[in-house]
Amino acid sequence: MVTCSSLAFGDSETWTRNYFARTMEPERVTYIALDSLSPVGMVRVNCLNQDTAVIHDLCVLPSHQGRGYGREILAGVVKLLLEQKFSTIRLGVVTENRPALNLYHSVGFEITAESSYYVISIQEL
Repeated sequence: MVTCSSLAFGDSETWTRNYFARTMEPERVTYIALDSLSPVGMVRVNCLNQDTAVIHDLCVLPSHQGRGYGREILAGVVKLLLEQKFSTIRLGVVTENRPALNLYHSVGFEITAESSYYVISIQEL
């Protein structure tokens, strides 16, 4: 999971490991995508309440990109969320991630809001 996310998003494995450790709440579920029992990607879902789920951190190992895994992972998790009776499914994606935006748009998701996030180290304050 750490390697996949780190390679796909370009973050260090240390940063990614810390991010996952900080975001291990019970309402956040991680799904690992397998092909013949080999991990090829992952996606995380944050269940905000009984009605709303947020899909985020969808990634495919770079060595497996371009083979339809991302679309298959997305379709699978949306199907699962609909079966669980979520009425609102949102996505979290970096606005500069054009391939992800194109994928989400191609399956029917629409942009309804954009946010800019800023981070500063506490030591710098």
